[in-house]
Amino acid sequence: MDEERRPPGEAKTFVLLSRAEEGLEITVRDDQQESASILDAAGTARKKGGRLRLIDTGRFSAFDLEWLAEAGADLYTSDEARPNALELGLLAKACARGKSIIAYFHHGKLTRDSGEGPTSPGFLAAAGRDGIDIHLSNRERARDLADLAETAHACRKGGGRLVYYHHGPFEPGLEALAQSGGWLHFSDADLPADAALPLLADIASEAAASGSGLVIHLEKGLTVDILRGLLSKGAFAVFKTPPASRRSPLGALEREARKKPLDRRSYYLYADFLP
Repeated sequence: MDEERRPPGEAKTFVLLSRAEEGLEITVRDDQQESASILDAAGTARKKGGRLRLIDTGRFSAFDLEWLAEAGADLYTSDEARPNALELGLLAKACARGKSIIAYFHHGKLTRDSGEGPTSPGFLAAAGRDGIDIHLSNRERARDLADLAETAHACRKGGGRLVYYHHGPFEPGLEALAQSGGWLHFSDADLPADAALPLLADIASEAAASGSGLVIHLEKGLTVDILRGLLSKGAFAVFKTPPASRRSPLGALEREARKKPLDRRSYYLYADFLP
């Protein structure tokens, strides 16, 4: 039976396995395929030099996800799908055995008065010590940067990462977060006035020294001098503006910056996504 005549489910599985055979990076959500098909694709992709990234919405059991992680699937989950600390710990161990990634996006609130529950900073710190990559944004909810710095420190000790997406004006505590090993993402639309740019350069330096990084999402575009200064301090650039002329100083700098890509653990699924 050729692909066009296959039932819809079989056709999707055929495409998935074909991409895995090509050694590509594949992203699939848990409601798009059955776990057995994803398991086959994850193992094949790993053997062929590719990767399979599974977006977990809570459809599969923790036991299913353990099998997938051990086969090499990278797990992208969240507090909405996996609020249970025990499950997360088991998945982290399965990912360690499979040499795969587990990234956890925390959308909800965080309060110190919630004990060690899933809305407490302690919950995230424990996950970080288990080697889980923790992702948070302040787009919808304000975040306590001192708590995040503690979580970043726990992540660094346990082999995980703390990745923070900051929106709005600069706040006290961002430099301490960088010093603690937190990855920081900013849009250039939110960058401070020229007078505060030395602070941004300091944050880039502190992040680089701690083994993390400052990531600037270029939506408006920076001047050549400012961008060159940040890159020289170890910052990364994600370009969302049209490519500059190859003959211009900015074009040459852009080509240089693109030679320093982000590794897959420093963002959640897509490098140009600023949640």
